Amino acid sequence: MDHPVPKHEHAHSVDTISDTIRVKANTAVLLKELDADIEVTPEDDAAAKELFKKVDGTDPSKPTKKQAKAIAQTPGIALALGGYITHYDQQVVHDKVTLRNIAINRLLEMSQDEDNKIAIKAVELIGKASDLFTEHQEITITHKNSSELQEAIREKIRLLIQMNTIDVTPKSEKLTNSLDTEIVDIDDPA
Repeated sequence: MDHPVPKHEHAHSVDTISDTIRVKANTAVLLKELDADIEVTPEDDAAAKELFKKVDGTDPSKPTKKQAKAIAQTPGIALALGGYITHYDQQVVHDKVTLRNIAINRLLEMSQDEDNKIAIKAVELIGKASDLFTEHQEITITHKNSSELQEAIREKIRLLIQMNTIDVTPKSEKLTNSLDTEIVDIDDPA
């Protein structure tokens, strides 16, 4: 609270006006939860209702963006807007849960159908909805420190060098070996 909010947006800021409004609203809600002194006046509430209509994912014109950003800068409006967005998001989640329950109940009814094709398909869809048929893959990542990695790389290089090494007997050694065997054969009259 001792430092002012920065006026300039950085390169990593959100792109759409909907995202910007959501960020400002969520920040106001968090500040209120942290006991910030933010009050919502009836005018703030009315402005928040109007601004909430613009939180639809579309990207409006630049003047509309500037106006919406300026309006959302007011802490009371941002807090009221946060309440509307939270309520809307909860309603969307509730609606999805309700629809899921309706679909599962209908599939349960269909699983009792006399036509085996319909019953099997209904049971399959119930299983998919319950994540019974998804394959789970476990990925384990082990991290090594730099000395362990260096040693592993050295060992790989040693193995590669050994793989490419061809053991060749020099011609002079072959000649010496063949002369030794010839001399042995001459000395042995058998």
